[in-house]
Amino acid sequence: MLFNTSLLGEVDVDEQSIITFANGLPAFEHCKRFKLFHDADCDSPRVHWLQSLDEPDVLFSVTEPGNLGIRYEVLLDDAEVAGLQLSRPEDVGVLLIIYRDGQEDPQQPLLTHLRANVRNPLIINFAQLQGLQKTNLDCDIVFHNR
Repeated sequence: MLFNTSLLGEVDVDEQSIITFANGLPAFEHCKRFKLFHDADCDSPRVHWLQSLDEPDVLFSVTEPGNLGIRYEVLLDDAEVAGLQLSRPEDVGVLLIIYRDGQEDPQQPLLTHLRANVRNPLIINFAQLQGLQKTNLDCDIVFHNR
């Protein structure tokens, strides 16, 4: 399937690589099919983007929590496990949406403040390509001085 991305232009999307969010994402319930992209010129990308195939203007920059020094232990209820079609815990991945906070430093306009949505991670079964957004987590954040 040919798909036009705002960052890569027209790309061929393999139907077998589409991640389905059965309930969509909060505020984007109509967007159920997403593709995970990254810049092909980068050997080990730290930031990807998740773009809706249902509404191409809906895209999110995402990263693995480990890139930010964060580790998750998320409890899923039976309905979430069933929705993810999860049979093995090692098939699950967690992604965090990152975004600009809207405040730019006029002295350094190229440096923007980025934030990560740590309370609402995306949980994806990469084996079955099923996903959900776990919302409103209670988080204990511990920082380590390395």
